[in-house]
Amino acid sequence: MGDAPKISVIVPVYNAEKYLARCMDSLCKQTFADFEVICVNDGSTDKSRDILSEYVAHDSRFVVFDKSNAGVSAARNDGIAKARGEYIHFLDADDFIDDDYYQKMYDAAAMAECDIVASGFVTNTKYARDLKYSCDFVKHTLFGKLRWTYAFTDGFVWRYLFRREFIRDNNLRFDTNMISQEDAIFVLNAIVVANAVVFVSETFYHYMFNSESALHSGDAAHHKKVKQQYKIGKKFRRDFALRQGVYLLWLLRKFLRKL
Repeated sequence: MGDAPKISVIVPVYNAEKYLARCMDSLCKQTFADFEVICVNDGSTDKSRDILSEYVAHDSRFVVFDKSNAGVSAARNDGIAKARGEYIHFLDADDFIDDDYYQKMYDAAAMAECDIVASGFVTNTKYARDLKYSCDFVKHTLFGKLRWTYAFTDGFVWRYLFRREFIRDNNLRFDTNMISQEDAIFVLNAIVVANAVVFVSETFYHYMFNSESALHSGDAAHHKKVKQQYKIGKKFRRDFALRQGVYLLWLLRKFLRKL
């Protein structure tokens, strides 16, 4: 297998042929080279598998694991089990990252010796606000970690690097019963036990809203389930805040997000 890479990139793939090459190309363009890409093909029925095969054929850092469709949570959990890197990043197949994303993220992780690294993000939709950190800083207290990650409002797992041993030591996994809010629950459970979170400025993850994604597509029953699970996620965040003594922060989450 060779030496373990610094970063394991886990990419769940389900019928992402329209955007997959853009995502894979952003990985190939990284100025930081010491990473592996674990693509979990979650039962795609389009040309996603063929596209992935092209990258595997030309770059030994890319590997593909095929499985029957079981959802993004199961795919991410499978990726965790296969990851060898010092840090893990969850990258969605319809998104992409800046060319220096992993260089800046890993440098910050190594300098701060932290369990979690947070980046800003930009979006292609007016409904989701961009998040841009103006300076690098490290937070150790729970209030500070939650306040500056905006995890109560922007609990997106894809804007973090997580130390792999930290994930495994704390048995952090995605709830396979959830098709919505699973990442917010994972992130909050991680933040509460993390030794520190370091924030990296001017390093962006590009979240691209995709109406055809597994979350947003589907029939009426699917959309009903998504709405139900959004309520479950909101209740989890509220109960989490009560348990951890940060209920005021939860109440002020939207106001603080605008500052």
